[in-house]
Amino acid sequence: MSPRKEEQNKKIRDERKEQLLRTALKVFARKGLAATKINDIAIEAGSSYGLVYHYLGTKDEIFTKLVEMALDGSVKVVDYAAGQEVSPYEQLKWLTETILKGLANHGAYYYLIIIQAFTSEAVPDEVKRMVSCTSPTAMESLIPIIKAGQQAGQFVQENPVMLAVAYFAMIQGIAMQQVQNKTIQPILHTDLILRMFKP
Repeated sequence: MSPRKEEQNKKIRDERKEQLLRTALKVFARKGLAATKINDIAIEAGSSYGLVYHYLGTKDEIFTKLVEMALDGSVKVVDYAAGQEVSPYEQLKWLTETILKGLANHGAYYYLIIIQAFTSEAVPDEVKRMVSCTSPTAMESLIPIIKAGQQAGQFVQENPVMLAVAYFAMIQGIAMQQVQNKTIQPILHTDLILRMFKP
């Protein structure tokens, strides 16, 4: 087989795997880990049980991969915001706009997967290890931005941990509303969320 043909085949496989992962994300977010079956993912994707299993593995492996992607992505976006050479307020504004835009494009489902990872006893052992490890979480990565904003007089002088908790509680609430009601526009909530930080 020619290298070009092999590259094309790999691209097709990667795209199919990505599509199946997006479908699995949606199914797990709506049904929960315990109620989801691989066949549910296959039906939603218009695929077969065997193809889903071939590309993604067992139900636990699929869920674990989705949690890993969700946790990794949430930390990376906060770290990226913190690395921008703008004021803490502008960092937080960029972060909030980016997260809220993402909610309209499968991002809301990732938040629901993270909630399951932290709250469900049915999650695989690997997921339990991921959520209990000492690596920084998105919330912990947000705290330095809040502290810098407080030092600059841009943010209210409240407990930075509690502000971070409130921030992500609002994001998670908006994510849940986005899944339940497709007509809301999450990006409209940016000013509302940032208002709680104003001194």
